[in-house]
Amino acid sequence: MIYYAKSRQKNGKHPTVKEHLEDVRDKAEEYGSEIDLKEEAAIAGLLHDFGKYSTEFQGVLEGTESGIDHAVGGALYLYRPGKSGSRSIQKPLVLIPIMEAVRGHHEGLTNWDSFREDFYQVKEYGKWDAVKMQKQWSIGSKEQYETAAEAFKADFPEFKRPKNLPDPPSHDGDYANRIRSMLYTRFLFSCLVDADYSVSAHEADADGENYFDRSENSCFDAEEALRKMNEYREEIKRVSTAAESVNTIREQVFNACGAAGEGQEGLYTLTAPTGTGKTLALLHFALRHCLKTGKQRIILVLPFLTLAEQNTEVYRKIVPDLLVDHSQSNLPDSMRELAARWRTPFIITTSVRFFETLFASVPTDCRKLHNIANSVVVFDEAQSLPAELTLSTLNAVKELCSRWHVTMLFSTATQPDYDAIPTLAWNPTEILPDHEVLYRVLRRTRIEWRIEPGKRTALSGIAEEMAAESNVCAIVNLRKHAVSLFESLKRKLSDNAGLFMLSTDLCPAHREHVMDMIRERQKKHLPCYVVSTQCIEAGVDLDFDTLYRALAPLESIIQAAGRCNRNGRSPDGGRVTVFVPDEEKLYPETWYAKGAETVQRMYSDCSAQGTALDLHSPDTIRAYYRQLFSGQNEKDDLVSAIQSRDFPGTDRAYELITKRGVRVLVPYADKTELFESVRKRMLEGGLTAALMKEAAPITVTTFEKDISRWTEPVRFRNEKEQESESGWYVLCPQFYGLYREDEGLQFVPPTVEKIEQDFLPVF
Repeated sequence: MIYYAKSRQKNGKHPTVKEHLEDVRDKAEEYGSEIDLKEEAAIAGLLHDFGKYSTEFQGVLEGTESGIDHAVGGALYLYRPGKSGSRSIQKPLVLIPIMEAVRGHHEGLTNWDSFREDFYQVKEYGKWDAVKMQKQWSIGSKEQYETAAEAFKADFPEFKRPKNLPDPPSHDGDYANRIRSMLYTRFLFSCLVDADYSVSAHEADADGENYFDRSENSCFDAEEALRKMNEYREEIKRVSTAAESVNTIREQVFNACGAAGEGQEGLYTLTAPTGTGKTLALLHFALRHCLKTGKQRIILVLPFLTLAEQNTEVYRKIVPDLLVDHSQSNLPDSMRELAARWRTPFIITTSVRFFETLFASVPTDCRKLHNIANSVVVFDEAQSLPAELTLSTLNAVKELCSRWHVTMLFSTATQPDYDAIPTLAWNPTEILPDHEVLYRVLRRTRIEWRIEPGKRTALSGIAEEMAAESNVCAIVNLRKHAVSLFESLKRKLSDNAGLFMLSTDLCPAHREHVMDMIRERQKKHLPCYVVSTQCIEAGVDLDFDTLYRALAPLESIIQAAGRCNRNGRSPDGGRVTVFVPDEEKLYPETWYAKGAETVQRMYSDCSAQGTALDLHSPDTIRAYYRQLFSGQNEKDDLVSAIQSRDFPGTDRAYELITKRGVRVLVPYADKTELFESVRKRMLEGGLTAALMKEAAPITVTTFEKDISRWTEPVRFRNEKEQESESGWYVLCPQFYGLYREDEGLQFVPPTVEKIEQDFLPVF
């Protein structure tokens, strides 16, 4: 009998199980050899579709069967009960990750304990009817198993079960060891599913096409990128209007990062004040490190969409074909396969996309994981990690560096004091060990505190003060506050030509246009009044003489202050006023509130001692994080899932952003043609990955609860014309006016109150 792996393809190819297993084995072996898992990955590749040696699965291809689980077969074939009827396997640990990878290559990873008893009953006692199946196994009886085994042996007579593989990490021991063990399985799983998906795509290629040519880009010339970077940097210095002292420090930071790049692979930190040119300095480190160590991939991880947009604009001038992979990235066709696989030299992604991959369980999310190995990973604005995920995240990062040959750099102006976490051994190499000197030299702002307990400032009062300035910005915590302050300031200004609002209520294309207008006015020294949410404070290259910041966590206040007198042109320092809005709701979520309250408590303690709370002091930052981490526990359901090796549970529990909202396609005036085209295709043909990417520049994420009142839903539609919810919507034509030229998407009251959170979910 000829066993087929797939239905006949449109190109006429009809791959057999043998052909498919050979090809997947070879690719998995190739990927595994890059991360020291060559034999393990090859075994997984060869056995992953063992379950297709069955009449039941062949019936699936013919359309006479459905709901058949073929993934279990290869794992079952690999299993042998231990001595004396033990439910363990012949050699403890060695085969478990391989069986978990094979078992989960379609539906996702589950742990060995979830199917151990079924395998034992079948192999030791032949009790096939005792198996607790969610789906019918393609190999569901002794006779079917023996038939499949004979067919497999006929195709692969040379195969022997492994005997001398090195033991993978044990899941016993401390919390870090359990993370290490699960990460090992995910890396092996990644090699398998990437090989399987890629071979399947290649099998479907038309004659003359090659999937691997489309989905892989190995063209990385670090020396050429260094040359372009230096040329770009010289041009930046030529037109710079920054004070000489600021440019001198930027030069020092740049050179220090380059020198550090000559070091050994491992874990690094860069602690430097805002406005010290970290964007190019980080690239300098990464490129020099690639030349030193031979690494062929740089991954830049950023927490906020606005930061990703700005850095992409800079880096693309140096590395034109970089890959931008996040939920709002508008990828050309040539880059979409690269986004799924990350098999390309330079990637800009988000912290959600990167870190959640380390704890994922489904094939599509894990597929790219093995390509993180042997890379340089730069995490900018590293202070953004949620505290309740910090211990798990940093243990995973340490394992990336120690086992998977990743060099990782944590960069921020407010480096968290992770030594304050009792169970974490955190020993990175600091690139600027004397960074305290930089903080003293770069005192570019004067801080006015209005945060005494019980003291509140009306937003209308802030608007009154802003109207008396000429280059001023106010950053608030909630979108609702931004709209209120903006409307108040609009009434107080006689000329609104220089008035702007920035928030994630504006679609990315609109937000980028507004920032360009702000920069142009600042360059011409025209009046400029900006009201913004947190989306402006991390890395956005704007420079104001005066800045107002609603009370927030210390790292947010420091980042916001970095937008004031950024280039050091004001000898007396820019003025930053921190205030508490006279509003009922002050903060978007609990952890944010805890950070703000910690700042307020530290300010009160300093006032009682007759001292000032000094934002420019690293000692202040360390003290803040010690208080913040004190008594902070790791997320309970995440700890429980990791302790029990629960892959799906870990995946669900590890969320950098818990409130993801829904997406709304908006009629931004400058992109009218794009809006009409995408809207028509979404509503007529359903949502596709290609349309999501194309729509990214004109999409807003919202937490509006009454969304169906204003919009039409966009649905996913499969090949059988079956529809399902997508979480995407388009504004109804009669409500196009809800998207405003100045404030973005604003739902008209009365509506159900929004969840006020302005960290745009990107994943």
